[in-house]
Amino acid sequence: MVKSFICGVVEGFYGKPWTMKQRADLFPRVANFGMDTYMYAPKDDFKHRSAWRIPYSPNESEQLRRLIEESKLHNIRFIYALSPGLDMIFSSEKEMKLLMDKLDQVRGLGCDSFALLFDDIEPQLHPADEVRFQTPAHAQAYVTNEVYHHMRAPSTFLFCPTEYCEAYCQPSFYQSSYLPIIGAELNLGIDILWTGPRVISKHISCASIRAVNKVLKRKVIIWDNLHANDYDQRRMFLGPYSGRSPALVPLLSGVLTNPNCEYEINFIPLRTLAIWSKLSIETTDALSEDIYDPSKALNSAIIDWLPQFSISENCTTEIPLIIRRENNLESMEIEQPPEKEDSPPTEEMMSIESEGEAKKVLPSPTDEVPPLPLDSDTMLPKHEGMSIENLSLLCDMFYLPYQHGARAVELLQELSWLVNFNPDSKQDVDESTLPAEWTRKAEQFRLKCGMIDSLFSKIDGPNRSLHYEIHPYVTEVQSALYRAKAYISRIERKECSFPTLDIPRDPEPWVFQGGFGAELTRILPAEAYKTDEVSRRPVENPSAATCVYFVRPYCVADQTLKQVPVQEDLYKICLLNSDNGQDGSHLFPDHPDIIGDRGVGPYLEFAPELAYVLTDDAGVCGYVLGVVDTQSFYEDVYTKWLPRMCEKYSAPGPDKSTWNSTAEVANGFHNPPKVIIPDCLSGPYPSHIKFNLLPRAQGKGMGESLITCVLESLKNKGSKGVHLDISPDDIRYLNFYTSLGFKEITMPTQPLNQVFLGKIFPGEVKDGQNSEISDDPEFP
Repeated sequence: MVKSFICGVVEGFYGKPWTMKQRADLFPRVANFGMDTYMYAPKDDFKHRSAWRIPYSPNESEQLRRLIEESKLHNIRFIYALSPGLDMIFSSEKEMKLLMDKLDQVRGLGCDSFALLFDDIEPQLHPADEVRFQTPAHAQAYVTNEVYHHMRAPSTFLFCPTEYCEAYCQPSFYQSSYLPIIGAELNLGIDILWTGPRVISKHISCASIRAVNKVLKRKVIIWDNLHANDYDQRRMFLGPYSGRSPALVPLLSGVLTNPNCEYEINFIPLRTLAIWSKLSIETTDALSEDIYDPSKALNSAIIDWLPQFSISENCTTEIPLIIRRENNLESMEIEQPPEKEDSPPTEEMMSIESEGEAKKVLPSPTDEVPPLPLDSDTMLPKHEGMSIENLSLLCDMFYLPYQHGARAVELLQELSWLVNFNPDSKQDVDESTLPAEWTRKAEQFRLKCGMIDSLFSKIDGPNRSLHYEIHPYVTEVQSALYRAKAYISRIERKECSFPTLDIPRDPEPWVFQGGFGAELTRILPAEAYKTDEVSRRPVENPSAATCVYFVRPYCVADQTLKQVPVQEDLYKICLLNSDNGQDGSHLFPDHPDIIGDRGVGPYLEFAPELAYVLTDDAGVCGYVLGVVDTQSFYEDVYTKWLPRMCEKYSAPGPDKSTWNSTAEVANGFHNPPKVIIPDCLSGPYPSHIKFNLLPRAQGKGMGESLITCVLESLKNKGSKGVHLDISPDDIRYLNFYTSLGFKEITMPTQPLNQVFLGKIFPGEVKDGQNSEISDDPEFP
């Protein structure tokens, strides 16, 4: 029996899962698009991953049963996925029974398609498993085959390997011992998920898929993270499905897209994938690159999405509507479904509000892909002022992980030209004409900023679901544009000079986070923050849901700008966390800077390029600091930093009974213990980091964004691994770092008040390597 091509959605991101109501709303939407599959795999549903052994409660089971029934009403294949790999003992019969019992429970609710996921785990066996299994691959294949047979060999059964992309293969794709074992041992009725060359692949080539299929002995299913934004909460992706040739379709068993965390903003990612799939599958001629045009698909999806902005609804989870397309986009009606009994109280990770509300069915897609009418007055319906051109501009600013849309690129180039304008480089031009050229381009820049301001004002429309999900992203761009315009005005008033900038670039999308808004900010020098216009800007309540956070590199110039006292702010944050994570101001009343001079100053002095700061509208609210070589860093501290501190702070008297906290720190400057990094750290974990957040920024996922920046920078500088130390009583941070992949390090002599955690950087595919298995631009 030949399996049909799977095309659908995987809810597989980290962060707040979608609600049950949003999932139920998804089914008619993707069915109308022509998609046929939904896979339930939210990383932060604790009963899916960290507490996979725990069965669902009666209330949760009822919610899940109704959801499965809803999917069947729309002919959507519902795949239930479980991730037991974090802590499963594969050789334990008890563990195997718990796994099968959990899947049996879901099968009893009407589900007939399943998946086992072993992604994002350490490739190590539990000591109890080492006796029975040679490798983690053997253990995973054994358990998956047993479950597959126990579930009576369902027609759809998926497996996600630990090495799920070329970059994660150890030591490389062709030298991997893991993938050949999976290909040989795993039952051929089980499909395997694959993300491509990287976790977030810009291109997926036919050559690379042929190579993977050969090793795994079957056609893979692409788990596509092209539109995933869980690694950067300041970006959403509204660009078209692209970088995947239609010629891939005969080589694949399917594609599941793992889209933006925010449900409502996924219209274009899902719509364009559906167009790609339909055009690719229905074409009987030889497939070519010309069959699917991403720009035309985007235009079509924008036209279909526009009516959603005029729907009056508070939230997908509260007031859904039924919208049916008749002969044109303007044929809409609101229907009330039959009333059902209210659902019982729900539990946090399986929430669904009320079953007595209607489901929203979006207009079915157009069969053709019309061009985008940017220059004509379209007759298509418009939300109060929102137009096709407005929506196209929004998509350009929030396009794809590796690229901005055309108009966003144009705006960035113009701002860069204005900021970096160098009159000395124009030797062949009459100097008197230079100001006119600059002034003309400055006015063009302002006009385009005005268009963006107009777009943002129109987002605040009847559809509150879209408003609430889009607003936090556009607010950051607004802030960056306001700062840019203010700085341009300062240049015009000759209040500052044209700076020379070296803007960092990195191929990975998560290294310098923030997308279009952050690109605007990075073009501006630190001096731009001195403008009076910026200081008069109204500050939103930083506790509000719309608060926008910036992660940006620390700049040495920050130390000298009184209007941006970033070093002072970092010292203050250090002080506010100095009493076992609490405010330590009372401990250092006479010298509040002393704790910053110990814990922050040396890093800003000797490794400023590895310092990142977190800001919100109220100011700096967090930081992360790092060094590449810990031993060399401490040598600099001893020889260069401590002498300065001894001049700044007097040595305490000999009577320790009279010492306060300030005296204890000062004594550490004058009589420092010699720090020798043991081999267990200097070998595998030569680098180290320090991290602090103010309470107002905690619990919002920004800590992970900060640490990701410094980890990527350390890795790019050639570091093999990184360590840090925390108090053994700080359970909150211990759990946090563990979730990021840090593991406790066994020290030769374990300190009483310190726990050392370490993370080894996995090998990754560098540009120019493994070109023999891929013909896409990531492997030139």
